[in-house]
Amino acid sequence: MTKTLIHLGRDGQPLATGRAGAASAADPFAAGRQILFDDGSGHRAGHLVLSGAVPVGGLGHAELMTVGAGRLVVDGRSHDAGAAVVLPRGFSGMVEAAPGTLVFFVAQEMAEAPAGETGAITLDPALPRNRSAGPAAEVLVSAPPECHSLNLFTDASGLRAGIWDVSTPCERRFVPHRIHELMHLLEGEVTLTHQSEGAARFRAGDVIFVPQGAPYAWKNERKVVKYYTVSG
Repeated sequence: MTKTLIHLGRDGQPLATGRAGAASAADPFAAGRQILFDDGSGHRAGHLVLSGAVPVGGLGHAELMTVGAGRLVVDGRSHDAGAAVVLPRGFSGMVEAAPGTLVFFVAQEMAEAPAGETGAITLDPALPRNRSAGPAAEVLVSAPPECHSLNLFTDASGLRAGIWDVSTPCERRFVPHRIHELMHLLEGEVTLTHQSEGAARFRAGDVIFVPQGAPYAWKNERKVVKYYTVSG
């Protein structure tokens, strides 16, 4: 399993190719999927091209979709480029897409669907976020940053999704990433430095997947806002 981040896309365009595949049995979106990460235990990430109406009945996995380009309509609610929506395991409804709509995704498969809410959940960056803990003091190079988060989805598999921000400068040392994480940057810029492969700078419009265990340092000089999906 890779220990290097995957730059999935920028400004609505995919930057890597993967393999065709399904996120779960009877995946209604399998025809358009490109899987770029698969940990072998049901956690997958990549991009997806959709066109037209797709009826979904009892989705066999939980999935975050962030819209890179085009328009996605889920049960009548429209999601344009830059928007994000979660389809919980067990979701049933209609997903419609403008021709050639590009979606970046994280999907988590589990053997059984737990009882609970199965309606689609929009991740809305306009919602108020709560103060949250930043990096541990022992890994910080900078002063402790001011961070906020709003978790809007938690799955029995451990998959979580929401919006996070750091509103003050933050720099931390190399830390193996504790979890699998997809980041879709909505505002700001961040430099991520791999312990052995060097630095890369990312900005609003970038979609990044960081595998569990990947050793990265983080540095931002101004406010950063992102969608996140984490698992592991």
